[in-house]
Amino acid sequence: MVKCRNKATFSIMKQLFLKYKKSLQNVGIYFIASLIPMVLSMAINPLIALNMEPRDYAIVGYFNSFNGLISPLVVFYSFHYYTKRFFELDEDGRIELRSTIVQALVYFSLLLAALSALGIFIYMKYLNKGTDIAFFPYALLSVFALPLTGIYTLMLTDYKMQKRAKDFFRFSILKSIVSISLILLLVVLLKQGALGRLGATFLVNLFLFVWCLVLNWKCFRKKIDWSIFKAMIRFTWPLTLAAMLGFFSNGYDKVFLERLGDVKELGYYVVGLSIAGYIRVFQTAIGNTFQPDIYENIVKRNWKGVLKFASLIIGLTTIVVLGFIIVAPFVVDLLTAGKYTYSVKYTRIVAIAQISSSLYYVLSQITVALGATKITLVNKIVGSILCVVMFSYLITKWQFIGAAWGQVFSFVIFFVGNLFLLGLWKSKRIKGLLTS
Repeated sequence: MVKCRNKATFSIMKQLFLKYKKSLQNVGIYFIASLIPMVLSMAINPLIALNMEPRDYAIVGYFNSFNGLISPLVVFYSFHYYTKRFFELDEDGRIELRSTIVQALVYFSLLLAALSALGIFIYMKYLNKGTDIAFFPYALLSVFALPLTGIYTLMLTDYKMQKRAKDFFRFSILKSIVSISLILLLVVLLKQGALGRLGATFLVNLFLFVWCLVLNWKCFRKKIDWSIFKAMIRFTWPLTLAAMLGFFSNGYDKVFLERLGDVKELGYYVVGLSIAGYIRVFQTAIGNTFQPDIYENIVKRNWKGVLKFASLIIGLTTIVVLGFIIVAPFVVDLLTAGKYTYSVKYTRIVAIAQISSSLYYVLSQITVALGATKITLVNKIVGSILCVVMFSYLITKWQFIGAAWGQVFSFVIFFVGNLFLLGLWKSKRIKGLLTS
């Protein structure tokens, strides 16, 4: 009897393995594609820490904090539209869509980046006169690195949706190798600190931009299909504005903290955030694997499948985070050559934010796939207001520790808001109002 049960169990496990063999292989490839850059980054992190002072980290963290506000505007969330339309179009339709998006990312992104840089200059010149951080050249390097990422990200999205994990892997590794090489040259060998760190990001993005232009040159043989472009903008503008408002959950904290005038502590805070950010590598690998399955199941209205893959993403992320929190002191000590162990307290708190952010982002993907993009916008508007109030209170009362916990709670605010609005939308009380 026992032998029969064991045989039956083995048979079921074998069937499940064969059924999900391709997905498991893709998980491994996506994971390795994320793991290799992470390992390389971790390997050189002690060298970077030894060659960068807290002030350098503060400068890099301060200007990168604006990326959450600027990046969605510059690339206008075109990748989400491509992802949504992918299973709704045949191959010819995908080529038309891809050609329009590629050209739009080239023609409009640089202009929007220039306007964004001007906005930061006005803020620092007239609204934050007491800042101890210079605008030039750091702001320009940080801002103009963003429009150069558009076509590269579109190509990765295309590989992901086609489940071409090996092509995704090769392209990701190329970026990692070039990036690591430039960081070693500019920060470690040439001792350029914040300038070298921001400069390396700009140069690697420029290299990939040119490379992607060559690979996608056929896209420029077609004219922009303005009907596709207009449909994309109608779909993405709520997402773009909502993503920009995400600045108030991931970026506003550093801008607010800079006003405290303690640049050194801000540097330690940024180090803590950056090390906790390594968890996103695992989170991204997990998300890249199961995102197409979530979208496909939503198109088929297979809600059991949606729940299964959403649970997998959140559950695996939680396991990774809990393990990371335990080993955080050792990790920080190792990755900063013992120079920034003070940052452990920030690293542990911000790590928890990866769980709350995973909850929110999975629910947000489901909302987008359902076509209720205005829910994301309304949620971000209300949530951003609450986040500003929350961060103001937490930072005023507990300063940098308060800011770290604020990152955790901000995603909880957005998750609860999204869930509430989605419930109203599904009940058809506001369906017409919040559907694109």
